[in-house]
Order: sequence, then structure tokens, then C-alpha cells
Amino acid sequence: MRSRQPDTAGADAGPDPHDPVLAAARRRLDELGTVRTPVEEFRTSVKDLVVIASPFRGGTTLLTELLRGAPDLLHFQAEMQPVLRLAGWTHPDNGTDCERTTGLTGDVAFLERELGSDIGNPVNDWNRIDWSRYAQDVLWRWIVQWPLLPLTLSEVEDMVEKALADRAADGPERGGDPARAVSLTLLKMLATRYQEVNPHYVDVSPDEIDSILPDLPRPHGPHGDSVIEFAPLAVPRPWQRASRQDVESRTVVTKTPVNVYKMDSLRAFFPDARIRVLHLTRNPGAAISSYREAWLSPWFFNARVDTPLDIAGYTGPGRPWSRDWWKLDFPPGWQELTRSPLEEVCAAQWCASHTATFAFLAEHQDIDVLRLTYEDLIGSRAERTRAIDDLANWLGTDRSHFMEPAVRGMAPMNAITPPKRAKWYRNHEVLRPVLHREDVRALAAQMGYSDDLTTWP
Repeated sequence: MRSRQPDTAGADAGPDPHDPVLAAARRRLDELGTVRTPVEEFRTSVKDLVVIASPFRGGTTLLTELLRGAPDLLHFQAEMQPVLRLAGWTHPDNGTDCERTTGLTGDVAFLERELGSDIGNPVNDWNRIDWSRYAQDVLWRWIVQWPLLPLTLSEVEDMVEKALADRAADGPERGGDPARAVSLTLLKMLATRYQEVNPHYVDVSPDEIDSILPDLPRPHGPHGDSVIEFAPLAVPRPWQRASRQDVESRTVVTKTPVNVYKMDSLRAFFPDARIRVLHLTRNPGAAISSYREAWLSPWFFNARVDTPLDIAGYTGPGRPWSRDWWKLDFPPGWQELTRSPLEEVCAAQWCASHTATFAFLAEHQDIDVLRLTYEDLIGSRAERTRAIDDLANWLGTDRSHFMEPAVRGMAPMNAITPPKRAKWYRNHEVLRPVLHREDVRALAAQMGYSDDLTTWP
């Protein structure tokens, strides 16, 4: 399973970010890049790009997991956010006062290398897993999650071998998802070796955490001095890297909420691609309520800000990070929200994201767009089937890839609290002022939601 070890002398580190943590991560990824070979000329190889446009907490993770079932679609293993941050495409490193970028910006060569090394599909057949490649991907993911851990590729390969040996010793009767079991074993090893690693920041259920590390305390505050990948942190999965021919002939799908502010930059980055937009909507009550839950959770820390925060409902005693850590995205005008109530911040983030999407589509009316609602994806069987038919037809893929989830129903993912229909109603009173704002109601109408809030699921 051994990979050729990185030749650090031959790595081109490129310009370092100003943040020393980000700079350390860049240098380590440059070293790993000598063995994690990208698709050649990735930028110009992409001919068809589908951008899932949606705010945070809009259901993009569920939609993306559904799309991963189609073998003729290509994906990145998780969101582009860590690569965008390290390439200087996100605030505060993008040179603008918010998330918006235009044209080619930042370290284009780094962005092309990292995205071109990641593009591919999940491997669900245990016998087809390339464990050497998997070890490289695990190290990559851990570098962007905990960049200051002194991990080496040899160490991670040893850990993977030990996890596989433990799996074999358990025997085939263990059942379940064997690759998931390996990833949990690796997470336990990592947390046992490095006390700064708390698996509660990772996208695994509390039951899974209890199964590997019982009585582990729940964390508070951000998971590092600087954040590259937002928590909940992605779990590495077995992955098949695409070939250049795959990239040229298949549709590439990407979902990263901040991309709604970077559509012109994506068009410049993929100059030969047909850009299509899959606009995923969710009713404002549920979406803004979910934003609020995210701000109050131990996840979704973005970056420290210089302006002291005094956000009623978020900033408070006993939570020192709440005075200088912003969560989720930085919309245009976020500086004016640093002393606003939390509900106003959440409404502004939601509005700005959809406003950016509508503005881009109005400016580029030649772009093919499909508008899909989160409510249909988790609705009745008839609603799910209709949504999946529309989706498959628009993507030009076989609907059979999606029909099993349509029949079974798709469980919401990255849920902070257990999913429940109309769950947002419990926050109705605190949300009432922002839900009746003119800009919120206008956007809701533009997306096809009724003016009657009681009809919102």
C-alpha cells in the first residue's frame, strides 16, 4: 500500500497566505501534491459544470449525496471551501470586504492542482478500493482539518493498515458499512494520539462517537485557531479519481454555498465549460431557523473578525469566541450586522445568497437553470419522484440512479437537531419580525412560496 514519499525539495510552495496556520497547511499540501497526481489541464478539460446554488442550511448535502448515485456525474469529495480558502478565494483573504470575487483571482495553479486531484466518484465496492490512494486522501483531509498536527503519509498508511487488520480480525459477520467502520477506527486512533482532535467536530453521529470514545466531552468554540474546513468536518471515504477523459466527457457537479458569490470567477476558472445552475430553494422559515441553529451550534465557525461582535442571541458571557468569531458566510454588508440580533444576521445571510444567485442569472440569461425545492426532495413519495424525474431529465442522466432514494425517502443530513416537518414553527415567534420583512417575502415569492406562512412546511 505504500506510496512514494513526498519529495519536499521538489515541491513548489507558491505564495504563502498571511495566516501562519493556512501557510503551514499550504506547504504540507504542496508536499503531498507530489504523490497525489491531478488530472492534466483540469481547468480546460471540464466541459460541463453544474453549480448547486444555495445558501448554507439549504439541503445541498442531501442533494449532493443523491447525485453521487449517478456514475456518469463527477464530484469533489466534499465542499470546495478548504481549497478556496487556501487559494485566497474566500474572505478575508480574497481582497474584498465579503465573499464576492470576480474573474480569476488568488492562486489559480494551486486551485487547479487540488481540484484536479480530487475530482472523481465514491467507491462502494470494498474489493475495488485503492487503499494507498485512500491513505493520501485521509492525510489531505486531516491537514485541512487539523493543519498543525505533525502527521506524515507513512504514519497515516500505518494507521490504515492497522484499521484494516482490525476490520479483518472482526470477521465478515460484523455487517454494516466496512469502509465507514475503517474511517471510525482511524478517527479513534487520531483522537487518541492527538488531544486537540475532538471527534464531536466531525460529521458523525453521537452514537458513532460513543461507540469509539465513550464519555468524550462536547466541545465549545472553534476547532482551531484558524479554520480551513468548516465543522462538521468531512469523513474521508474511498474514492476513485477521474481520468482526463472522464472529466472531458462527464458532468462535474460542485456544491459549496459561497460559490453563489463566485459565479463569474468559476466561469473564468473553467473557460471551456458550459455552466449550468441548479438553484436549490427552501422556505425562509425553515432556512433562517436552520441558520440560527447553526450559529448556536459548536459548528460552522468561519473566521475571526477585527470588529467586536455584539450579536444579541449569540454573543454572551461564557462564550469568549462569540465576540470575534463569525459563522457561515460573509455576505455583502456583513460589517453592518455585527451589532444586530442573531435573527437579522441569519435573514441577511439567507437573502444575500439568493439575491446573488438571481442577479447572476438575470445577467446571464443564456445559462440553463433548474429550480428545485428542498421540500420536494424530502416530501411525499409523489413529490420526491416528480423532483427526481425533473432532476434526471435536466442532468441528462438515468433516473434509475435516483429511484431507490425516491421510494425510500431521503433523510436530511448534517442535521443539528432531529428532522421534523415544520420544525421551524417552534422558532416562529423569535423569527416573526424577519419573516415579515419586505426583502424576505419578496424573495420567497420569487422562489414560488406562498405569501401565507402557515403553508410553509
